[in-house]
Amino acid sequence: DFFDAELLFLPGGMPGAATLDKHEGLRKLILDFAEKGKPVAAICAAPMVLGKLGLLKGKKATCYPSFEQYLEGAECANEHVVRDGNIITGMGPGATMEFALTIVDLLVGKEKVEELVEAMCVKH
Repeated sequence: DFFDAELLFLPGGMPGAATLDKHEGLRKLILDFAEKGKPVAAICAAPMVLGKLGLLKGKKATCYPSFEQYLEGAECANEHVVRDGNIITGMGPGATMEFALTIVDLLVGKEKVEELVEAMCVKH
């Protein structure tokens, strides 16, 4: 049941992100999550879905290079991962570890992030 989900995660890549963007049921679910202040995370090309829904207006965000045009109203950042309020965006495949740890931080806190960084030998 999606209503029990703590976070929506949109994976990137093409044509996958474009397919997500066309799915009306998913678009409604994303808007519902955003309206309730629940976290939404998107990486690579997928932040375009959030941008086209108007969810990035006035927010800082990142995405795969060349997809910035779809981040309508966002302050585009040349950063691997950006968290602005309840929205987390990631630049691409090279950002996946930092992206995942940002999600962990949002959901369960910095202590768990540090535990994972040490256990997985992540350069942090």
